Amino acid sequence: VLSCSCLPDLREDDDPPCTAENKQVIERQCNVLKSDKFKVCHSLVNPDDFIEICIYDMCQYDGMKSALCDIVQVYVDTCKNHGITIKWRNNTFCPLPCPSRSHYKDCVSACPSTCSDIFASSLCEKTEECTEGCECDDNYVLSNGNCVPLSNCGCRDDDNNYYSVSSLWSKSLTSK
Repeated sequence: VLSCSCLPDLREDDDPPCTAENKQVIERQCNVLKSDKFKVCHSLVNPDDFIEICIYDMCQYDGMKSALCDIVQVYVDTCKNHGITIKWRNNTFCPLPCPSRSHYKDCVSACPSTCSDIFASSLCEKTEECTEGCECDDNYVLSNGNCVPLSNCGCRDDDNNYYSVSSLWSKSLTSK
């Protein structure tokens, strides 16, 4: 017969370093999860635990905004797993930084157009699923993770091999 007994946890609660003044500001910020923007999910996902974690993390990291944005993202993802999509980011609240010549969208294609496949987004299987992210500006497409002008893209040969503009340029120089 195996018997186990546990010793009581005598550790003090680990309260993060937060002044009373800081904590009020942080609580106000974390309580954004109780706002109308997130209300549609409250009956499925209670925001209270997320708010508690948010307050703890923001106190721990001296009010760092990314801690707030991270926990809001986790709440939104949890809601999405329950079938609720919440559009929550904007230019002033937790903006998603995008590389040059691109912009944030709350729903981007899973198959963005690239130099090697400029029609990818239009030929992509249309599904209800999309994700937030950065999308290249008009007349720009992805090439090696950067948005480049469509005019900088190369071409394909009859065997569907892709050649970048730079490789075409160097081939034309070497073939002379």
